[in-house]
This record gives sequence, structure tokens and C-alpha cells, in this order.
Amino acid sequence: MDPRDLPMIRRDPLPSHPVRLERRRPHRRRLLDLIERFQGVGIAVLGDFMLDEFVYGEIARVSREAPVLILEHRESRFAPGGAGNTVANLRALGALPFPIGRIGRDEPAERLLELLDRQRVDCSGIVRDAAYVTPVKTRILAGSPHTAKQQVVRIDHGTSAAPPSAPVRSRISRCLARARPSASGLLIADYGYGSVDSSDPQLRRWLSDDGASVNVDSRFRVLDFPGVTAATPNIAEVEAAIGVSLPDEDLRAIERAGAKLLEKLRARAVLVTRGSQGMSVFEKGHRPEHDPVELCRRHRRHQARDRHREPRGVDCGGREGRVMLMSRNGASGSLRPQGGRQDRRRSRWRRSRR
Repeated sequence: MDPRDLPMIRRDPLPSHPVRLERRRPHRRRLLDLIERFQGVGIAVLGDFMLDEFVYGEIARVSREAPVLILEHRESRFAPGGAGNTVANLRALGALPFPIGRIGRDEPAERLLELLDRQRVDCSGIVRDAAYVTPVKTRILAGSPHTAKQQVVRIDHGTSAAPPSAPVRSRISRCLARARPSASGLLIADYGYGSVDSSDPQLRRWLSDDGASVNVDSRFRVLDFPGVTAATPNIAEVEAAIGVSLPDEDLRAIERAGAKLLEKLRARAVLVTRGSQGMSVFEKGHRPEHDPVELCRRHRRHQARDRHREPRGVDCGGREGRVMLMSRNGASGSLRPQGGRQDRRRSRWRRSRR
């Protein structure tokens, strides 16, 4: 077993203060409750499936041919990418995802199916298309022997995908229909590779069903899915959908854009991921909430202590947000924390004490 796959063990010199520990328990219980809600829940995942490849190398020297680093290859790792990453996350949390989409008849497709099969995922909804090249995103990570490897370049394969043929679209549509009776919700992970057809009659039935939870994350096509329960665009996609520029510091403009997108989609909620600025939640009938990325002193100490650990991913906020959004949507009926005003006041008190 790779030591990097072992859980991180805390080594605090002194146990936590009992009062502070008691204040943290409600939040811990809430997070554990969210995880419990995933157990055995059927969730259909419609989207573009791809393979993520991570190539690790150690810096040997600078090349004489050009001012670039020469890396000595150490290992390569593979993981489900795109909609496959969402499926893997759901399965790891105990849910029963049903992936729907297309892949090619090539080596990356075989490796992707093998990875999903290890997690005991039912892949009968994934259509094999001989005319399609399974997308692969190869990340090159470099570093010294005893330091964390950092991504230096990414190489994409299979980005110029042709639209699926009529038989392939028909099979995807039948898989959508087959998933409706047993799935409690639908996640759409549209990366623009053609697996998601917004005009599909079966998809329209999902969107028109008031009892179904449909969450969408679509690359610059979010307005093609009116009637969704919730959407998780990033800030650039909101700018493209509304047609305005949104500076990070102008929260008023972001709130106006979020409200407008909420109205256009007729959605119950919109979660906007804003990169280093955190995320913003817009929910029908509630005031907007902005959740900035905060790094407390304890987190900084842990980060310095674990600087030798390998990075687990890059820019996963959208995918993780989408998974957690489905849980709250389907189970609690609200996208907001369940603790109320008192817990928020305690949270502000903790931030002021850091």
C-alpha cells in the first residue's frame, strides 16, 4: 500500500480544549449526517466520461536543448475523470450511482471501466461508440525527491469530439428512461463532448418532474437546462450566461447576476464556484450567502507539516460542490446549514478567535 493513501494522523501536542471540542461537535455531526444520507441512494449521472492520468517525475537537470526541466519518470496513476469523477465520489460516499453517457472502444475506455468496476459501479448505462475517442487529460507533475509534486503542464487527448450518431443518442435516451424509476435524482456533468443532449425527450421529462431532483453543471451551456432544481456554474460561466463582467470584489454585481440566473433557470438554487474567492449560494426565497476560502492558523500548521504529501487534485470545488449539493437537495430540502443563527454566530466567534 502506498503510504500516501493512508489516512492522515493528527499529532497535536495537547488534547483539544473540552469547551471548544463541544462547540465543534454539532458541525461534525452535521457532516456525518450528510454522509449517512448517501448510503444506498440511487443517483443517475449523465455526462461526459473521461480518464485522468497523473504522470509523476523527479527533476534531474535543466535541458541543454531548451530552458526546460528534464524529469525522471517515477510512476503514472489513473483515475475516473469528468462525470466519472462524480460517479467515483458518490460511490465512495456510499451512494449507488448509475452512470449514463458514451465512451470509445479504446484503451482509455477499458481502463476507465476497470476503475469503475473496482468500485462496483453498474456501467450498463455507458454506451460504447467505436467512432468516439475517449478523452484523456494527462497531468505532468514534477518536484524534488522529498517535496510535493506540482503540476507543470496538462496534455488533453480527444478534445475534438464529433456529435454522437442517432443510434448512440437513442441508447443514451433509453438509459435515462430506465434510470427514472429507481433513481432519486439526476446529476448532469456536461463538459461539451456531446454525451448530453439538452433536447432529449427523456431528459426533458426529468426536468419537468417536480418530484425529481436534477442538478446540472454544464460548461457554458447552463441556460440550455431550464427547470433544473439547482445549478453549479463557475463565475466565468455566469458571466457568459448573463452577459456581464463580474469582478471578484463586487459582491453586489455577483448577487444581481446570481438572482438573474436563478430566474432564468427557474431553479430552486444556484451555487457559483468562484475559485480562490470561495463560493456563493443563491436560493429561492433566501438572501444570498458567500462562503470565502479561509485558512486558519491550525490549517497553515497542518499544511506546513504535510508539505511532503502529494496533491490529490486540481480545482475540484465544482465536482465536490455538485455531489454535496445533491445530498442536501435530496435529503434535507435546503442548501443551507441546518444549525441556524446560533451556529452561525459561533462560527463568527471562532473566526474572530483565530
